[in-house]
Amino acid sequence: MVLPPLGIVLAWTSRWERNRKVLATVLAAVWFVLLFFGGGSPEKKPVRGDDRPSKVTVTASASTSASPEPSGPPSLVGKSLQEAGEVASAAGYSVVSHDASEQDARQWDADEWTVCFQTSAGQREGGRPVLDLGVVRVGAPCPAVDGEKIPWPKMPVVTAMTFERAAEALGPIGFRKVEPESAYSDVALPGVADPWKVCFQDPEPGGTVENPQFGTVYLKLAPPDAVCPERPYATLRPAPTP
Repeated sequence: MVLPPLGIVLAWTSRWERNRKVLATVLAAVWFVLLFFGGGSPEKKPVRGDDRPSKVTVTASASTSASPEPSGPPSLVGKSLQEAGEVASAAGYSVVSHDASEQDARQWDADEWTVCFQTSAGQREGGRPVLDLGVVRVGAPCPAVDGEKIPWPKMPVVTAMTFERAAEALGPIGFRKVEPESAYSDVALPGVADPWKVCFQDPEPGGTVENPQFGTVYLKLAPPDAVCPERPYATLRPAPTP
């Protein structure tokens, strides 16, 4: 047998090595394509740290956007208009308000009004049921009927009472302050004037007291062992005549 020359053998060997490398590369590419785009199921990627969905966030978001289902209107009478709105909203209701007196004043400052009456006002289209609240200024008594005049109290008679007893009698009216003064210009009040007696009062007895929460009562007092003067600020011990 005649052997080919050595140079030809080396050339064939080198060409075969190149072809083998090319074939291996092609086969690897085909395997990669079949693995990821074929019918096989690649291994699932594990969920780590920040890749895991937050259940807390989803739950909080759902609860924030959901409106509570009303189970019945809460009792709002006696609450401030501000608090009443918050309680009603938490129970699934909206509120509107109006002056429960004949004044028809606007409620710009919700924390300065008190609820006297509440009624159903139907339901807004596609929204919550509505409660209509009749309100009065804080410190004012509620009228007997929604829309009537406020039954302001009458000033009681406290003359001839001790200062202690007079202050107790005036307490339910709700005056901002009860101020004692001496009925005599030459007699100073003691540190505690409870046993002193009332000689004069301002406001006068029997008058209507409107908005007592902003008012002050002035009571002019005499010592327990002295008579009341004929007029305020008289002199108890007049100077001796020469």
